[in-house]
Formats: sequence, C-alpha cells, structure tokens
Amino acid sequence: MSKVCICYYKTCRESAGIKQEDAAAWLNVSCRSLSDYENNKARVPDDIVDKMSELYKSPMLAWWHLKNNSVLGKYLPDVVVPKTEVDMVFQGILAKDKLSPIVDGIKQIMSDGMIDDVEEDILEDHIEDMRIVNNKLTSIILWHDARIRIKKESRINATH
Repeated sequence: MSKVCICYYKTCRESAGIKQEDAAAWLNVSCRSLSDYENNKARVPDDIVDKMSELYKSPMLAWWHLKNNSVLGKYLPDVVVPKTEVDMVFQGILAKDKLSPIVDGIKQIMSDGMIDDVEEDILEDHIEDMRIVNNKLTSIILWHDARIRIKKESRINATH
C-alpha cells in the first residue's frame, strides 16, 4: 500500500456524508474490511475503489488510487479538474497535506539565512512539490470557474 495514503478513502466517504456501516453494505464488504481499507491495514481492490468512487460521487478517488497504487499511475496527469463537490474537497485536502511538510522544510532551510549546496538540492525538491500543490489548487479553481460559467449560462438560457 502506498505510503502516501492518509485515510483518503475515509475522507471521501465522510465528505460525502455516508456512515461507514451504510458504505460497507453498499460496497458489499464487512465494516471490518472497510475499516481496514480506510486505515491502511489492507490493500483496497480496484473494483471496491470503483464502487467507492461512484457511491461517494468522487471520480477523483479512483484517479488518486491508480496514481498512487498502480505502476501505471505515472502516466496519469497531475492536474485533474474535480467533477463533484467531494472531488473539490479532496483536491484541497491533497494540496494541504502536501503543502505542510514543504513549508516546514523551507523554514528549516532558511532558518540560518543561507542556502548551502545540500539545502539547494532539498529546496529544489520542495519547489517541485509546490508545483504539485499548485496543480491541485489550479484544478479547484478550474472546477469553480466551470461551475460558475454553467450557472451563468443556465440563467441566460432561462431568460430567453
């Protein structure tokens, strides 16, 4: 199981407002199995993630799962526009979880006011991670802008 997993399966379920017992029944797994999936104690099968994505209305959960748990994940794009509100929240959570260690690392590098050669390499890694965070935040903005555009078009069409 990927080290990156921070209970995102649970996060998406909770963001969708679904109780664990209800999700387990719909997914046709035991509450214990779902708990194990959500707490990184068991690998989540792709078919269960497919059902989770549908139930939680979070196609992005399937993308994240494949990106982080499949050798083919490296071929998936980094910017994914959320399709639902749960996806939008999930993107924000992914960005926040990635950003916290970046900020701490940069603070450490800058604590003496100088950047030595070793710190320069670490800083480059942090900058690359910031690009990933930026992609996630950009995807949220794109989702929002598309949502607003659709609302405006609907209002215009309703008046004509």
